Amino acid sequence: MFVQPLDGPLGQNPLQATTGNALGAGGLLQGGAAPAAGDNISRFVPPWSSQSSAAAPYAGAYDGDGSMQSMFAPLMGVLQQLMQMLQSLMGSGCNSPFGSGNCPGGNEQYFQNAKGSSEGDPHLSFNGQKWNSMASQPDLLRSDSIPGGFQISTQATPPNSKGVTSNQSATISLNNGATTIAMNDQGQPSITSNGQQLSIARGQTIQLGDGESVTYEQNGSLRVCAQNGQGGRIDTTLTPHADGVNVDVTAHDVDLGGALVNGFEQRHDPDPQPLSGSPIVSNPIVSPIVNQPEYFAG
Repeated sequence: MFVQPLDGPLGQNPLQATTGNALGAGGLLQGGAAPAAGDNISRFVPPWSSQSSAAAPYAGAYDGDGSMQSMFAPLMGVLQQLMQMLQSLMGSGCNSPFGSGNCPGGNEQYFQNAKGSSEGDPHLSFNGQKWNSMASQPDLLRSDSIPGGFQISTQATPPNSKGVTSNQSATISLNNGATTIAMNDQGQPSITSNGQQLSIARGQTIQLGDGESVTYEQNGSLRVCAQNGQGGRIDTTLTPHADGVNVDVTAHDVDLGGALVNGFEQRHDPDPQPLSGSPIVSNPIVSPIVNQPEYFAG
């Protein structure tokens, strides 16, 4: 049996990668030294991997070949635009399909349209569901869809002789807490921005930056607008009423969380019907949001 030596008649190892340009004599793709794996196999390298590095031993096969890169550049640009369109349509918050998953305040849900409130003594509502909660709500409603975050909190009064409370104050926090807009139960507004107190007159609007503004209406209400660059928007109105402050919110195309959303989730499904002969429990009941008695408004 005859075995040909590794060094053939031409004095060259037939398994050794040849040198030369990518299409020149002796080279299928630009060869040179064999890769670290030692398999001596030429590999196709995508044009976007043109930067050689130790982490990409096969990069550099198209270094200097701008024609190949220019062929794929328009395709990559179209793919990036499609991803941006999908993010805009599906939402960009922590629970959207393309969200970052970073939700410091807890899980939020995407809502194309939402409406909520905290009114009276106080009655809470969200997208048609209503219930009572007589306690303070430090996390009434929040959203990570607004740059710098958005949160509404309420502080309840102590119960009166009849056990009734109201919103003693309501506060909207923006820009990671650097901006606050508040109203107390006397109807007095308070606006701070980066540690500075801002004065506002009735009929005046103050631009807070990043698409945020506050307007002091002639009727004594404070209207706050917060929005992002993808069409998301939250409008909040603080209105003095009797011995408290009413909070009304409308939102579009944003992620929302907090007590209003949690209460809505616990009530939007119909209550199960009691079994035949089972007693029906009457009010009061224990709130699933706060461990205090609550009374449904009649």
